[in-house]
Amino acid sequence: MLIKLKNRHQGFVLYEAVVSLMITVMTLGILQQSLQILHVVQNTSFRDQLRWHITQEKLQDLLGPRKLKKVLNDKIYYFNDQNKTMVLEDYQFRMLRITTATDGGHLPVMTNIQNINIEKIQNLVIITTENKAGQKSQMCIINDP
Repeated sequence: MLIKLKNRHQGFVLYEAVVSLMITVMTLGILQQSLQILHVVQNTSFRDQLRWHITQEKLQDLLGPRKLKKVLNDKIYYFNDQNKTMVLEDYQFRMLRITTATDGGHLPVMTNIQNINIEKIQNLVIITTENKAGQKSQMCIINDP
């Protein structure tokens, strides 16, 4: 003998509809945050990459053909064409600049820098900088006099 149940409902139960709405809202929220982060990364990284590339090329053109005299923790000494000393240095922990020891004056290369570290490995000078947001970047100058 078969008994048919008339209590079978077709469709969603209330909690199934609520759960599906919550999942949809969470997915849209995550998607919106992801798009905002992607937009910020695209704007800042291209600008920063371009700035770094131009700075590195400028330093390579200016200091690459010069004779390296010595490297300290925050300064690099080069001889220029007239055997005068040029210094690439960390100035007041906020600026990377080039000066001439005898003529005075300076050429700011980078500003608004939190930390600068300069090291030499064979004929390669590596300048590691950290901005105020804590992002680290490296520039390499190949010394080929």
